[in-house]
Amino acid sequence: MRTIAIMNNKGGVGKTVTAINLADILVRDHGKKVVLVDCDGQRNASRFLLPHTNLEDVITVRDLLLGEGEPLWDDNVQEVSEDFLLLPSTPALYRLDVAAIMGNAEERQAVHIKALRDFRMAIEEDGSIDFLLFDCPPGFTTSSCAALLAASEVIIPMVMDGFNFDGITDMEEQIASMREANADIRITGVLINQWHNADVVHQGEKLVRSLGLSVFGTVIRRTDKVPESTFDRSPIVSYSPGSAASQDYRSWVNELLGEV
Repeated sequence: MRTIAIMNNKGGVGKTVTAINLADILVRDHGKKVVLVDCDGQRNASRFLLPHTNLEDVITVRDLLLGEGEPLWDDNVQEVSEDFLLLPSTPALYRLDVAAIMGNAEERQAVHIKALRDFRMAIEEDGSIDFLLFDCPPGFTTSSCAALLAASEVIIPMVMDGFNFDGITDMEEQIASMREANADIRITGVLINQWHNADVVHQGEKLVRSLGLSVFGTVIRRTDKVPESTFDRSPIVSYSPGSAASQDYRSWVNELLGEV
């Protein structure tokens, strides 16, 4: 089972869109069985994939981090489709971050930072899932650190601007520091998102490919079909199968699978 965290310290780079469409294409095109963990308190992935579910009444990432989940891993997840399962998020995740900084010792000790690693190990023991994906929030929050302790790979979506270049360098250093707690973790690749034909984008792409990081050959072209698909709550391949982004995400998933 491949265990991948989708992460960037910067917001607005397409982490959640990438996580959703990666999961959808793995199931749709490649017959894989996927679990997606929504680690972001904004819970965009949860609301996108479970629009008719009352998310206040289901088990979330926060429950696992507080040791309040169900003993069997598959009793903690919701079914998006037969081969696509989701562990939802909740805005209450933000309170864990506040407690980590300002809470008393009892509140801080209540967080089981290795809970998502235990969740991964239970899934691996079951042997029925091919991919475990973590949609991480910006920054090293409680939930994103828990995801990085569980994951063996990190994919970093980025867009072409100066702030992102600074962030990519920081991410490389921070992921390297995580190896003290998770020796297996590595950056699988940087995914250039919202690519379009402009001088600054061409120059930025050339620069990021010169940094020494692994960068996917496939780029995701900018198209209005992506934000439209989020309003429709449909993965891009379903919403607009002929769009540039749909073609690019499919090509990128092929590249990701071929990377092994």
